[in-house]
Amino acid sequence: MVRGERAMPAWRRVGALLGQPACAVAVAAAVSCGPRAEPVPGGGLRTSEMLRMEQAEAEQRFAEWIVAHNIRVGRLETFESRASLELRYSDADGAHFDQCEADLFLAAGGRGAVRATKVGNNLLWVGSDGTRGWVFLLEKDPTALIVHDRIDESLFARSLNGGTAPGAAFLLLAPQSVRTLAGMRELPSDAVVRRVEGAAADAPLEARFELVYQPFAGVDATVRFGVDGLPAQVRVLDRSGAVRLEARLAEYMPAQAANLAQGAWPKVPQRIEVDAREVAGGAPASEVRIYLDGPIAMAKRMKPRFFALEDLTAQLRPDSVQHVIAADGSPGGS
Repeated sequence: MVRGERAMPAWRRVGALLGQPACAVAVAAAVSCGPRAEPVPGGGLRTSEMLRMEQAEAEQRFAEWIVAHNIRVGRLETFESRASLELRYSDADGAHFDQCEADLFLAAGGRGAVRATKVGNNLLWVGSDGTRGWVFLLEKDPTALIVHDRIDESLFARSLNGGTAPGAAFLLLAPQSVRTLAGMRELPSDAVVRRVEGAAADAPLEARFELVYQPFAGVDATVRFGVDGLPAQVRVLDRSGAVRLEARLAEYMPAQAANLAQGAWPKVPQRIEVDAREVAGGAPASEVRIYLDGPIAMAKRMKPRFFALEDLTAQLRPDSVQHVIAADGSPGGS
């Protein structure tokens, strides 16, 4: 369940509609005795009863969407796709823009890989075997490998809340991050429904409410759905509640899946646009644009060596290797 003052007082748990224990509720505009009336376009007020009915309707709709979402995600345990990849970022050498080809591979147990190439040359390889994570930086001379010897959820929380973690590309393109930002991660039944601050009172229900849950320990994320019940936006928040990552998902298409009728193929967003902010509320420090090409919910080109660090190191032969070993993220090197 989402923790923190901004979550607990105001929202009912979706789990109550899925057979989970419920807690006492009120809508986001509530006082202790219940929701107060609020103005609507054209004059007049929405009564407390109207607000309660809207909240109940939203919770019911979102509960249905969570069930459908998790069925879809369960069919995407194995996933791969070719893609076009655009990267905008800045470093000590200034601002950069890279447009390249990419391959995405996701497997069970947190394993996965994102490989970026240009004219047949490897530029970037981000991956994980579920226990360790790594990023090969291959576009410059000398080339480098950064290894996170132990992947745990605190790594993602530290990166959002002022901690340091070498290899920022890993945190953005790690398999766990890709699944979260692409709307391909299971949603918990005890996610909470809250009103979208500033949403117009006459906007469609899916534009007035959003889900809040924790994809990683200490990290809150919000999910907004489209009218079709598919994720349209995912935001990852830091400890202060400020948006640090925002993904916009669009142009869903079915991904071919083995042993399923075509009508049951899980849908995935062809367009995934991610903005990352180093400073809460600041302009995007980096941008990732992924355009999937021919996604499938099975393994055709996926190889075991894609998730074997020793095999990849022997193949890509980085000039230097840096290890992140300590639980607090402090680096070592070799």
